[in-house]
Amino acid sequence: MISLGSISLTHKDSINEMRKKILQTIKLLTGDSILAARIASITSQMSRSLYNSSTEVKLSLGLFRGVGGVAFSLIFMVRESFSQVELLRSFFDQVHFLSPEQNWHRIQGILWIGDSSLPSNSLIEKVRTMIEEKSRNELMTELEENNQKLLEYINNLRQTTLLKEQLSQENLRMGSELDVLKEMQQLILPKPEELEQIKDLDIAGFMEPAEEVGGDYYDVLYTDGVVTIAIGDVTGHGLESGILMVMTQTAVRTLQGMKEKDPVRFLDTLNQAIYDNIQRMESEKNLTLAILNYSNHQISISGQHEEMIVFRKGGKIERIDTMDLGFPIGLHDEITDFIDHHFVDLETGDGIVLYTDGITEAKNINKQQYGIERLCEITSLYWERSATEIKEEIIKDVYQHIGEQKVFDDITLVVLKQN
Repeated sequence: MISLGSISLTHKDSINEMRKKILQTIKLLTGDSILAARIASITSQMSRSLYNSSTEVKLSLGLFRGVGGVAFSLIFMVRESFSQVELLRSFFDQVHFLSPEQNWHRIQGILWIGDSSLPSNSLIEKVRTMIEEKSRNELMTELEENNQKLLEYINNLRQTTLLKEQLSQENLRMGSELDVLKEMQQLILPKPEELEQIKDLDIAGFMEPAEEVGGDYYDVLYTDGVVTIAIGDVTGHGLESGILMVMTQTAVRTLQGMKEKDPVRFLDTLNQAIYDNIQRMESEKNLTLAILNYSNHQISISGQHEEMIVFRKGGKIERIDTMDLGFPIGLHDEITDFIDHHFVDLETGDGIVLYTDGITEAKNINKQQYGIERLCEITSLYWERSATEIKEEIIKDVYQHIGEQKVFDDITLVVLKQN
């Protein structure tokens, strides 16, 4: 028996999700849409009946080769006795009662789908991935739980600060609150030792808020050979922008930890969580956000942010406009149709520079902006050096340009090079 995975029915919406997965599974295995619809329909009907009469229901899916050829196996598992089993006999080629196992009552429906050969390994893996994929409701629930914990934690920090500063002036109290969140922001930034563990890439990052708390955000995560790099910019800065920045960091890490690789699902789910919290906060904030996924010398870029600058070892520069790759996060509740992605292949010595507009729009005393052209020039001048050295030279040049002028916006920079 080749296992294709299992489906647990935990709420009414999960029955509809199950029906879709069964429909897609049979279509992939047989190519017969009508058969797939019939099996999905009766499975849904049977599952709904079991769900309404039992405290726990699961379906186990598999493939095997028997005397009749290749068969698809669907095993219903419940804690209570079966009802309406005869429903299955008109739709499955065989229906068998199985021995109880670990207090589960089981019945197996068998559907012959081929004469001899099992489906290809790639098709089997595609089916497994589709079955194991979490529904949008499940992802949203997990994100909502994490963000609720974050909101509670921030509220607790605020309450603790208020208790400590009861006898202080109002400006000192607010300053303490901002210091707490500023310290939190710095603590959650990627640490150099974490970046050094990524052997394929040389990465360096920098973030400096214009005020006590910034609205810029970047992160670098590494899991199972995939490097996820995120960079974003919340409108404005200050306490409210800083809170939204921390929420975004939590949501990105949650989705990356769940190994969500599809850029549309990733950004759409993240947007739903952030949008709901913005509405709850009665805020008018939103943010630009780009997500880069790197693996085996290739980077996938999705999301709307500033231009991405690609530097080639030979000196060639490519500028990638991200305007058509996404939509501001938290501005609307539905952004699926706006999300796209762009691929960049990297050879040894190639790399990408990511930044927020705090760099390109930094002004000197004469109100002249630093500009993307100067950023390209200074980066090209030092491109043969390490990512850390390139970062340091860029930041030094930006502050030399600003001079004695006040810094009006957060400054964030990420440099990555292919080793």
